[in-house]
Amino acid sequence: MHRTTALLVLTLGLSAGTSCLQTSTALSPDYCSGAQDGDSFCAEKYPDGSRAYCTFGLKDCVADIEDDIDGCVPERPADECYSPCGQGNAVIDDASCVEEETTIADASTSSGGETEPSSTTVEPETDTEEPSTTTGPECSETVPCMDAAAPFCVEGACSTCDATEVPDESCAMLDEALPLCVGTTCVQCTAEDASACGGETPLCDVENNTCVGCSFHEECQDLDLPACNIATGACFSADAANVTMVSVATPGAVATAVANVADGAEHTIVLTASAGDNAIVVDGGKTIAIVSDGTTERVVQGSTGSPTVTVTGAGSTVYLHHLALTLNGDDVGISTEASGTLYADSTRVAQNSGGGITLAAGTSGFLRNCMIGLNGGQFASTTGIGSAGELSILYSSIIANDGDGADSLQCSSGSTVVRNSILVGSDASSIDCGGLDASNSAFDEVVAGNENVGALVPGWFESVAGADFRLTATGQTEFADIAVWEDGDPPFDFNGDARPSTDGASDFAGADTVP
Repeated sequence: MHRTTALLVLTLGLSAGTSCLQTSTALSPDYCSGAQDGDSFCAEKYPDGSRAYCTFGLKDCVADIEDDIDGCVPERPADECYSPCGQGNAVIDDASCVEEETTIADASTSSGGETEPSSTTVEPETDTEEPSTTTGPECSETVPCMDAAAPFCVEGACSTCDATEVPDESCAMLDEALPLCVGTTCVQCTAEDASACGGETPLCDVENNTCVGCSFHEECQDLDLPACNIATGACFSADAANVTMVSVATPGAVATAVANVADGAEHTIVLTASAGDNAIVVDGGKTIAIVSDGTTERVVQGSTGSPTVTVTGAGSTVYLHHLALTLNGDDVGISTEASGTLYADSTRVAQNSGGGITLAAGTSGFLRNCMIGLNGGQFASTTGIGSAGELSILYSSIIANDGDGADSLQCSSGSTVVRNSILVGSDASSIDCGGLDASNSAFDEVVAGNENVGALVPGWFESVAGADFRLTATGQTEFADIAVWEDGDPPFDFNGDARPSTDGASDFAGADTVP
């Protein structure tokens, strides 16, 4: 190794009897190439950059030794005289502090004694380690990551969840409400794992990886929960204390089960079998779901002298699903009274002598995929739906309700919204509803912006006499492309057959889509 040691040249003066200049050299702590750090020492001592380079204190390296007090010079010395790192080393021995490539002269001499340049090149040091997957500012145990987009400290840098050793566990430890790592983000749920969902958001919206509320009973039943509280988005509890199984074949059994629920409580009545007379009253602020034990329609017959189902009183709410309320000999199928609320899905209200459904002032009714038909008696003052409350009808068929007035829909006050539905009576005028807001529906009279189909044609439905209002092939032709499916509409029809599920797609009007 060629090593040139920095020396301090000291003029000692002329000794008696001599004619030569006497010198003495030593490693000096005040010299840039001695115990100092070369160019760094010069940069600190001369911040104006006037003497930026460190040279050795040798006569061959310094033009004017008397001016060379610390080794710092204004121009870069030749390689054999250049000590950028100090500590007694020339650049050919230590180039670690040189940022750019430096061509270094070889210390060996030519045959004539001249120093010849060498082609040796010293490259700056490079980091050969694999690049880190972390991003963001530096962090430590005492300096947390404040950026919500990169909240994890990995190898001293703020990072996203995918850079951690166990991404899902890292997300769960950071926020138990966002326990899963998808891509670079902590999320609530995925199609495979919705364990963080519950309460009023029991389902996973897999497109957005967020927990959302239920809108249809089928969504909760897919989770082995009995029904959906559509008003809150929560599923009804499956705990044994909150569910009662009832055989409809036993007269009065459904009515008794509902009566046994405490006021203000939430409860599900799951029906098995069919038939059996009942006069069911939901009151006392109860929230009751009455549902079939499967996809089979459960038939509940009316009891003489009362509506088959009555919902009454502030806070009292009934949910009906996959039921048929039929054959009430002298009253309506459903009566909503005194601030009560009705939700009916995939429910048939048919052949009740007193009419189909009534809503008093101050009540609310929501019908989806429902069939309301053949209610009332000829020349009786009855109707399919009579409302003074807030009524919403979606994808429903209100067909052939007899009476001497408006036998499909009669509104005395309140508001009524009808969409994607069929309302057809036995003559060309079965509607009397001032202020009706109707769209993409089929009527037997002229309603602005909707299809006018005229009076009922029996061939449109499977069996008008049997109150079976599923579409025939002829009915499909008549009612095709009238409805328009919108986001949030039922993804299935009365029988569970799929609807388009694409916003803005054309569809069949009414409760049923296929023969």
